[in-house]
Amino acid sequence: GPCVLSEYQAFRENVLKNLDDKAFDKPICEALLNQKFFNGIGNYLRAEILYRLKIPPFEKARTVLEALKDQEQARRKKNPSLTLSKKLKLMRENLDLLELCHTVPMEVIAAEKQLLDPDHSDNHTAFKNWLQCYLVPGMSSLRDRNGRTIWFQGEPGPMAPK
Repeated sequence: GPCVLSEYQAFRENVLKNLDDKAFDKPICEALLNQKFFNGIGNYLRAEILYRLKIPPFEKARTVLEALKDQEQARRKKNPSLTLSKKLKLMRENLDLLELCHTVPMEVIAAEKQLLDPDHSDNHTAFKNWLQCYLVPGMSSLRDRNGRTIWFQGEPGPMAPK
């Protein structure tokens, strides 16, 4: 699928126009690892994104994403003449799951020197400090149907494994 970083608008449109795909019958934590729709999102990113939005990881993906489609359509109907700067301001004030699929990886890239450079003596500590959910003590974790561990806080959601 389109890159969440360099092709954000195409990425967003690809997800929202394909919500009838069976990939979205799964829990949101599993759908976020589907590279056809969420190209570049991996295990730690999905945990951080869902945590920041307080979305239960085992909520049905289509339920979460259809709400975004409805909000976007309502915004367009409400004021179709919004300027680009006003649209961007609204998006920053009302971050959604797709927006965070772009901004959270951008944070990692922006801090790449400190977080990922092996020559930077404190990179592991900096990365651990950046994490808010993934591998953080006190967070809950479950394995999804693919055997991947998802870290979260609160209720896991209605599609959680038994």
